[in-house]
Amino acid sequence: MKRLIALLLVALAGGSVWFAIDEPLPAPEWKGRLAGLSYNPSGLYTEAQFDTPISERVLHGDFAHLSRYTRRIRTYSVDRGLDQVPQVARQYGLKVSLGLWLGSDRELNAREIERGIAVIRRHDDVIDRVFVGNEVVLRGELSAKEVADYIRDVRRRVRNPDVKVGTADVWNNWLDHPELAAASDFIGAHVLPYWEGVGSHDAIGHIRYWHGEMQKRFPGKEIVIAEAGWPSEGRVKGKAAPSAAREAHFLRHFLSMAKAEELDYYVMEAYDQPWKEAQEGAVGAFWGVFDAEREPKFSFASELTSFPEWPVYASAAVLGTLALGIVVLLVLPPLRLPGDFLMSAAVALVVAGVLFVLDATAWVYLDWETLVTLFLLAPALLFTALLLVTETVEWSLSLWRGLRRPAPAGEFVDPPRVSIHVPCYNEPPHMVMETLDALARLEYPNFEVIVLDNNTPDEATWRPVAAHCAALGARFRFYHFDGVKGFKAGALNRALELTDPDAEFIAVIDSDYQVAPHWLARAVPVFADASVALVQAPQDYRDGSESAFKEMCFEEYRGFFHIGMVERDEHNAIIQHGTMCIVRRSALKAVRGWSEWCITEDTELGLKLFERGWRAVYLPESLGRGVMPDTYAAYKDQRYRWVYGGMQILKRHARQLFGRKGGLSAGQRYHFVAGWLPWFADALGLVFGLLGLLWSALVMWDPRQFDVPLSAFSLVVITLFSVKTAKTVVLHRYRVKARKRDVGGAAVAGLSLAFVVGKAVLFGLCTRGLPFVRTPKCEAGAPWTRAVAMVRAELCLLVLTVVALIGLGNVTAYDDPAEILAAIALAIMAVPYAAAVVVGLGSTRGPLATARPRALAADIARRDAAA
Repeated sequence: MKRLIALLLVALAGGSVWFAIDEPLPAPEWKGRLAGLSYNPSGLYTEAQFDTPISERVLHGDFAHLSRYTRRIRTYSVDRGLDQVPQVARQYGLKVSLGLWLGSDRELNAREIERGIAVIRRHDDVIDRVFVGNEVVLRGELSAKEVADYIRDVRRRVRNPDVKVGTADVWNNWLDHPELAAASDFIGAHVLPYWEGVGSHDAIGHIRYWHGEMQKRFPGKEIVIAEAGWPSEGRVKGKAAPSAAREAHFLRHFLSMAKAEELDYYVMEAYDQPWKEAQEGAVGAFWGVFDAEREPKFSFASELTSFPEWPVYASAAVLGTLALGIVVLLVLPPLRLPGDFLMSAAVALVVAGVLFVLDATAWVYLDWETLVTLFLLAPALLFTALLLVTETVEWSLSLWRGLRRPAPAGEFVDPPRVSIHVPCYNEPPHMVMETLDALARLEYPNFEVIVLDNNTPDEATWRPVAAHCAALGARFRFYHFDGVKGFKAGALNRALELTDPDAEFIAVIDSDYQVAPHWLARAVPVFADASVALVQAPQDYRDGSESAFKEMCFEEYRGFFHIGMVERDEHNAIIQHGTMCIVRRSALKAVRGWSEWCITEDTELGLKLFERGWRAVYLPESLGRGVMPDTYAAYKDQRYRWVYGGMQILKRHARQLFGRKGGLSAGQRYHFVAGWLPWFADALGLVFGLLGLLWSALVMWDPRQFDVPLSAFSLVVITLFSVKTAKTVVLHRYRVKARKRDVGGAAVAGLSLAFVVGKAVLFGLCTRGLPFVRTPKCEAGAPWTRAVAMVRAELCLLVLTVVALIGLGNVTAYDDPAEILAAIALAIMAVPYAAAVVVGLGSTRGPLATARPRALAADIARRDAAA
């Protein structure tokens, strides 16, 4: 019951957010006619339709409609059939302010003016003004002087003195270029507060101010507001938020002000123009008082609120959260109350994200570009939702799981025989001998050790190990083979052939791993339960005090083994790692040994055992310690191998993981798939990062044609990063019991691997047969001069991202929330690159080294005790 109460409270809170978004927009009613409307024909959805000559039938339909709302229209050209406008408008009692389109092509300009003069002379009783050019100075296609010359030429050729001649441009171009005013009969100023980031509440004051400034600057000159309007859809720009309600709010205030102050104006514009989206971005399509099908978009009389759709969204938020939350919470084990609230909040966030995308998408004029965007966005959003939920599941279960599976206990009357296999390839002899010495100290009576050196080319490397085995006694047997295929798995399968027939259990340790004396005594009794095929303990390391780099790596490793593995063990879904494990021999034989096609043969074996119905047990205590990679390059190579091998397993076992048949339980399927999701998140981040750089270049190249990515894409990146980072920090601090400094080190080390993990996922899915690469051990630290070589890809991407951020800032000024979100997302995608550079430098020795040895033994012991 408490779980449902928590879910209901969170769902209601989520619904209330949509209510809080809504605010009243008080505005006076408007019942009169508009003084003027900017006009382009209705029904123009594409640029091809715009370029097609307009039929007289369309003009009749438009003017029959518009004549009920205005007494005058303003056109922009006499091309494409618009030269018919005056003669058709006359039939509906409409005046026409005729527009002549000018551009950089003087020949086209001459033809436009010739056609326009002919129209004016035929219909000068209908035409009251002529706009020679529209924002041509703003577009930079003609200079102010050139436009002034065109104005004088047209005025000279217009015979009716009642037809006034001028041009239209943004208000600041009139102030900056007084020669335009000198040539014009009137000032045709465009005052569009949206484009200047002015909110609808302040827009009227903004227009009034600049109208007054132009009156002061050009006393005695008629001031005409040639365009004033507000978009009903599009991106927020500064404080200006497009919506139908805010369009109505602006226009009702503007019309009342214009009537009271006797201003002449044209409302921008009669009908929505979807074709403009290609030129002005999404917002360009939505400036109409009516939509593209002549339907009204808002009321000039009813009460206005900023988000009138809030009841629909609030209801959807509550019902969606309850429906999805019940499904999620029902399949989860019991949680304490904070865990129920956290899971409910994650579900509510997913539902809110879906509703946000639905609200932000312009569904009115869907085109192929929008559909492609949604097609690309949908899987990214689905993946984000899955990762958000799965990461929160681990977060909640780790901190607030109600009940845990009891630790297994058992006992053998006679200790069964264990065969310990130590595969080696080109390993430092002294390190292997120390490993064997630790095995010799085992407090267990019945075991053998098989050291199998495979393919080591230098006899001087393996001969000392062979001699040491001989010195340790009959329990230790050494074998060297050349030409062993199948990498480490091939060596382990060869060792199986050499195993004592009486051995019931096979233990495997890496050649650097020094086991605790009580390892077998602690682990083997668990096998008294006949269903257990595998016993595993966390990987641990003895060289964490050698440098800051290794300390960071140490903490990054600990997160998985003290959080993820503990939770996976609750569902019999641990990841087998061959660093130190024990396997029931009969189970190993039943699954045909180690798979030589896989470079992470240990993990693949564990999954095969689960598919056969065997149980694995995780002992969350340190039973041995190995060594970590000595350089950042080795650290990356190791992780690349792990991830690439994981992708091999995913492809080979997809039927068992995703199909209806197979021996895996639902919990096992979930944990294996959910465990790979963060790797896929890194791959998605890499792809998004590269696409973000490409798109940033396009925006900088042509900002009028390309806009920053949709906010939904940016929020995908921000959400993934925020959730993963928050979970890492919180669980490392409170579950692993790490110090704040160590939490930061673990986070930085993990982030530094994002690029190589993403790369491994992509290559792992698209290629096959990557050779096994051993992790070098006991190396000297890399010189600082190699730092750039180790991180050159990440460094290049970091530099490109910084350049992109600076370039976008210069082009956009970051005055749009979408632009700010895009910049944040781009910066977030660069964080792993920066982390890689930091960790890479930290792993070097020399002038830039950050090594600061310190004793960690007591600290490690304290952490183990806490775990």
